[in-house]
Amino acid sequence: MSLRPVVLCIDDNVLVLAIRKSLLESRDFRVLTAEDGPAGLEIVNRKPIDVVIVDYEMPRMDGGAVAKELRRRYADLPILLASGFAGKIPESLLAIVDGFIAKGSSPDLLIKEVKRVTEAKPKRPEPQMFDASRKHIRQSHKRVVPSKQQLRGSKHRLQRCRRYRNR
Repeated sequence: MSLRPVVLCIDDNVLVLAIRKSLLESRDFRVLTAEDGPAGLEIVNRKPIDVVIVDYEMPRMDGGAVAKELRRRYADLPILLASGFAGKIPESLLAIVDGFIAKGSSPDLLIKEVKRVTEAKPKRPEPQMFDASRKHIRQSHKRVVPSKQQLRGSKHRLQRCRRYRNR
């Protein structure tokens, strides 16, 4: 069993979100959506994401600010920038994202770019099947449950652990 890659689409246009979600789900991706930058950042903080597709022009927090914040928090998270105005995007922003998708380009190009960045990224581990014997359960429980001393780490380390726990 392989894990389906999780794609987060952030766009203020609900129709674009619905089309992208439908297209990506038809190609065996799991898709989460957010209608603005802050909502997208909140989803990334709570759930393991394999790739983010973010619109460049949005109210409240534009795609450039979202991409910069994602890169600051999660350096290895693939980010694809989408825009209908390719000439307006600063070179400094294009340098920090993993790819660019022009709005209105073919669905095959979108799928190709998403596959490219997800395949280049380290894979999340497969879920492991455990022996149901009591001895094995006790031993695995000891390994999984951290001590109070281990939990006294920094907030940043705990956030990283939560983010990558299910990968």
